[in-house]
Amino acid sequence: MTKMEYSRIPTIRIAGSGKAAIPGFGDIKISGSGHISPEKITASGSSHLPGGLIVGSLKTSGSTKIEGDIEAETVRISGSAQIDGDLICEELKKSGSLRIEKSLKTKYGKVSGSTNIKGDTFIERELESSGAISIGGNLTSEERILYSGVMNVDGYVKAKSFEARLGSHKSQVRDGIEADYINIQRSHNDWRNRGYLMTKDISGEDILLENVECENITGKNIRILQGCKINGKIKYSDSLTVDPDSYLENEPEKIER
Repeated sequence: MTKMEYSRIPTIRIAGSGKAAIPGFGDIKISGSGHISPEKITASGSSHLPGGLIVGSLKTSGSTKIEGDIEAETVRISGSAQIDGDLICEELKKSGSLRIEKSLKTKYGKVSGSTNIKGDTFIERELESSGAISIGGNLTSEERILYSGVMNVDGYVKAKSFEARLGSHKSQVRDGIEADYINIQRSHNDWRNRGYLMTKDISGEDILLENVECENITGKNIRILQGCKINGKIKYSDSLTVDPDSYLENEPEKIER
């Protein structure tokens, strides 16, 4: 990201219940305590922000609603937050509940709890998710995606590295997974072995799968552990191992790549 030009925001402190008018945007309302300036907005308790703001950092705890897009260098959220537009930031760290009505774009994201993004999600470097994450569009990363728990993606996943530790419920990636390195296994905390992932096609270089149901797999080195169901065909160029507990609809095919 290039250096941001922050929105013109007056510098104000709020203790108790109060609001500040932001010319051209609307009012910031806080019930609790907060600090407002172009460089940072911090709020604890209940806060309500207009959309369209560009700030240095945003830090909220409690309950937060943003009526539109928000852009910041760093975002820290604990508690619950709803953003009625796009979130664009360099770094996102969140615990609790986050709902984004449009898309997310960030360099680095670390989220725990419940995360719901209605649109596409673009991660420049790394996304680390624990808990439950739902994405209404595509999930892409130039580097690494790591999640533990449950993931539901209505589009595809593309990354350099995709690693999953499956929670005790179903995960789903509707339109397939593509990454150089793919490692999907059940979580060691899932002692009942109920966690699994369903997707369409899986494509990569080094692929390791456990408790995965998919259509086709194409890769260089492929390891199929227990609990998998491959309804289409496996195509591999170097090596393939398949656990006898997994089901293959068709004989694998060795190919030139």
